[in-house]
Amino acid sequence: MVSLSLRGIREQVEPFQSELNEEYYQNWAGLKEEMCTAAIFERYAPLFSREGFDVLQAEFEGSHGTDDQRPIGYLRAFCALGYVEHSVRTLSDRASTFTAQARVEVDGESIPYRSVPVLIRNEPDRDRRRRLFEASLAELDRLNSILYERMGRMHEGAEALGFKSYKDMCSKLKGIDYAALEAAMEEMLRRTEQAYVDGMDELLRATTGVALTEALPYDVAYAFRGQRYDEAFRKDDVTGSFFRTLRGMGIEPKSYHNIRIDDSDRPGKSPRAFCAPVKVPDDIRLVIRPSGGFDDYAAMFHEGGHSWHFGSTRADLDPEFRYLGDNSVSEAFAFLFDHLTSDAVWLRKQLGMEDPSEFVWFSTLRRLFFLRRYAAKLVYELKLHAGTMSPEFKNVYRTCLQRCLKFRHTEKRYLEDVDDAFYCAEYLRAWMLDAQLRSALEEEFGEEWFADPRSGKYLRELWSYGQKYTADELVKTIGYAGLDMDPLVREIERGLSR
Repeated sequence: MVSLSLRGIREQVEPFQSELNEEYYQNWAGLKEEMCTAAIFERYAPLFSREGFDVLQAEFEGSHGTDDQRPIGYLRAFCALGYVEHSVRTLSDRASTFTAQARVEVDGESIPYRSVPVLIRNEPDRDRRRRLFEASLAELDRLNSILYERMGRMHEGAEALGFKSYKDMCSKLKGIDYAALEAAMEEMLRRTEQAYVDGMDELLRATTGVALTEALPYDVAYAFRGQRYDEAFRKDDVTGSFFRTLRGMGIEPKSYHNIRIDDSDRPGKSPRAFCAPVKVPDDIRLVIRPSGGFDDYAAMFHEGGHSWHFGSTRADLDPEFRYLGDNSVSEAFAFLFDHLTSDAVWLRKQLGMEDPSEFVWFSTLRRLFFLRRYAAKLVYELKLHAGTMSPEFKNVYRTCLQRCLKFRHTEKRYLEDVDDAFYCAEYLRAWMLDAQLRSALEEEFGEEWFADPRSGKYLRELWSYGQKYTADELVKTIGYAGLDMDPLVREIERGLSR
């Protein structure tokens, strides 16, 4: 029985998170088709009750001005977001089970739904890419009926806790000014628009024969596959290159017995790599499904950043700091490693690429594409989560994506392309922190910071705190006044210059 006290709630954070992440791992890794998180939430139901939230809200208000407010604030957010999530667990499980079990029929072949993105990225025939894309969209009609009901209930759950809207709840619980972040993103979109349009049009014409304004998502996916770089990014060296990088930083990867890498290929395995922190720091699982090319390296290094962050977290920290907190922090460490795979110095040193300039341009353009895409998602989700659900958000989604990315989009992904609790904002904040952290590392240890054992010691110190500190606080410890988009934009401008 969960005690509805501050201590009782705190004691249940780790067992709940461990069970939940184990279930996610089993399903997304393709080890089981059916997702069954509803039973886990039911076992810990008091954590996500209105009574539990009221206890934490009172504790939070009573701890004002003390060191206790930070961990209580993290617990309050955990309880409130869990309350909303608990209310839709059956629908969430149905959606995950659907994507694990669904198959599409293309050219007489039955294909797992989750495998379609991988096939599209690797398919040179545009007409077959179209057929794969349209077959997956047909499945979205059924998935959207589940996701629509789920989103409506999430909005109702936020209002039941006394918040004006789901957007208001996330902003207050996470302490993020989404309006200010949106303004920063609009400025970034303005500053990078011409370089983005020129670069994307050049890339698409060269790889697909289609102009940016005529492209569709399956063209962009294929263009960013970057097959011409496969020779440099060997499929059999994905893990090896990451391990060599860690060793250059004075970190012996094989000494981390708490981190397990799952790189097996299974039909039901998600094509999207992920890190499952089943028990921090004792049981961390890095899951990747290599399909060939540089993207495997970026995914491995990204999830490796997460894994070594969680795997290096101090075991004696309170669970609030090991499992909760500002996810922008762990995402920033993930991007720090992810972006090494497009660093000219790293490419020469680790992969022996004699002239990486063309690949640096390509990978920087890809990075800008994702930055603008997540900015578009933020703009869209701020509208989506401000009030009542409506099918009209299909058009809002398509308009937001097309305005920022300049190519045609389908409206059917308007719910599938949404991560809970404004996770798009965590990514955007992480990109800013990543650029600032990299600048600090280069200033302290030089442009080959990744080959200096002192950088490993520096990062292990930061990793040891888990997510105790927010991105806004962490950036100040490395010499900045606050999160700033300017270093990131300058990096992109340099990478796209020829």
